[in-house]
Amino acid sequence: MVSSKSVFALSIAFISNVFAASVASISDCPALSPRTSPAKDITDLRIDDINIVAGLGDSIMAGFAMMGVDYQGTGIINVSAVSEYRGNSYAMGVDTGAVTLPNFVKHYNSKVQGGSVLSHLASFCNGDSCGFPETIYRPLRDNLNGAQSGAVAMNLNFELDYLIPRMKSYILSTSYKNDWKMITIQIGSNDQCASCNSTIMDKVTPEAYANYVEAAIERIKSEIPKTVVNLFGTFKVSGVFPLTAGQSYCVPNGFLQNTIECSCSSSAENLAKMDALSDAYNVKLQSIADKYKGTANGTFAVMYSPAPIQISSFPVDALSNVDCFHPSLKGHQWIAKINCPVDTDRLPTQ
Repeated sequence: MVSSKSVFALSIAFISNVFAASVASISDCPALSPRTSPAKDITDLRIDDINIVAGLGDSIMAGFAMMGVDYQGTGIINVSAVSEYRGNSYAMGVDTGAVTLPNFVKHYNSKVQGGSVLSHLASFCNGDSCGFPETIYRPLRDNLNGAQSGAVAMNLNFELDYLIPRMKSYILSTSYKNDWKMITIQIGSNDQCASCNSTIMDKVTPEAYANYVEAAIERIKSEIPKTVVNLFGTFKVSGVFPLTAGQSYCVPNGFLQNTIECSCSSSAENLAKMDALSDAYNVKLQSIADKYKGTANGTFAVMYSPAPIQISSFPVDALSNVDCFHPSLKGHQWIAKINCPVDTDRLPTQ
């Protein structure tokens, strides 16, 4: 019987137990004993039962601007300033040596598929607008990472329009039907910032946000067999502003700056509004997860993973020096903290 205490593996909290060991590298985690029989249902899944990983979300999952720029060299006029480093995304990257959820799963199941690789120019949604030429997937690099920079919850259906056919074409049809899948959803940071934008603020209320997330979950349930959805909680984006104010590390460039990218940054009242939204979003996510708990003989479940992110505790270089808004490589690696599971651990799906 697993513990009800929630702790984090790779900060995704997909194992509910007190782990046997905390290590510096994924490769240091001891092997699990081979299963004597397959998982009997969604309530019996171990990490090594997951064969397919996928993701939906925003620029954090896409790894936007993660590698920063050299302001003493090329400065902001550098392709890295507008690139997504999806191969190192904490939730979906599978580049060699990357500290990520898929590589953690791969340590226990070498056959896992779906992670994103390498990098490419940013692809983005702008409010309720997702489409060519701004929004361009690169399937051979994105694989099953459907995230879009700039995305809000209302864009999840657009992301599923890519993810579902890509998943069907990426893997054998028999695997699509029979393999266990884990889809991580992280969305809500841009929604907080959009709450001060009059053209979209009615689309980012807690009720609207929850409706969009649940609609995505219902679509996954109906179209993607044998799936556990991992809802990653929102964090209070407002914390980036006091952390970065006056820091020489954060070079104003007039193009990509946190105060420009987030329209709510202009007042304490707006920042408080963002914080209240984050709290309300998390209540909604927990409620959704409770509604879709795994059951005996079931093949679908949703689990909620609170975000262990307190931005005030970050060193400033955990944010990209491109805009002091998005996580840097260090930030992604910090989120992807490693704790090793033991044989009796199961995904907290019930």
